[in-house]
Amino acid sequence: MRTEEAKFILAAFRPGGADAGDPAFSEALHMAVEDPVLGAWFTQSRAHDSVVSGKLGEIQPPVGLRDAILAGARVGKASRPRSASWRWAAGLAVAAGLAVALLSFRSTVHPQSATATLASFAIDDMLNAKHGSSGAPAGTLVSELQSDGAKMPDADQIDFEKLRDTGCRTLNFAGHDLLEVCFARGGAEYHFYVTRRDGPLGDAVASGPSFIAQAGGAAAVWSDARFDYAVASTAGVAALRKLL
Repeated sequence: MRTEEAKFILAAFRPGGADAGDPAFSEALHMAVEDPVLGAWFTQSRAHDSVVSGKLGEIQPPVGLRDAILAGARVGKASRPRSASWRWAAGLAVAAGLAVALLSFRSTVHPQSATATLASFAIDDMLNAKHGSSGAPAGTLVSELQSDGAKMPDADQIDFEKLRDTGCRTLNFAGHDLLEVCFARGGAEYHFYVTRRDGPLGDAVASGPSFIAQAGGAAAVWSDARFDYAVASTAGVAALRKLL
């Protein structure tokens, strides 16, 4: 299967994950795990779909729209010329379509969308990837994170280049480097991710922290002047709040 074919199939994958066990998606999902670029595209696509789905759920149809559509249908069955009511209903349908398009466009740059994209990427990677880092800087960071009561690091404590160049696990996140270290605390396992703010999300991630739960896990996402951060775990949102 080619990448474009996989994208075509994955574009129909429902954001809630209800299609995960459907054989029609199995090969494309496997490709998304094995191909970092496709995986990043899929994560962003799911996050975008989730935001659009939520926005659509907020739309309230105009009062009388149903009656106007039914009236138009009755006119059509009677083979009479289109009435003013039908033209009004058609106009509302066009307006609704434009509203959906506008919401979809805005969601691609909205901080909530960027935050959801990074959260989804972190949760998917936590659940599906092979983990592990090497190098003294990564080991030092893990030791600090595993200390009871320690808070998550900020820009002054992250030497991105040194971590990356000495063996910290580095992912391809839409063509940009994203680092991960794993640590345990209180009997739970956590996966900490960091990427530069000049990466694929630009400066769109909200300063946060924002907490997002999905099927299989949860993530906290936040940012500072230099980096975007995420920490993911199967321990749930309450456990993540204690880290921040």
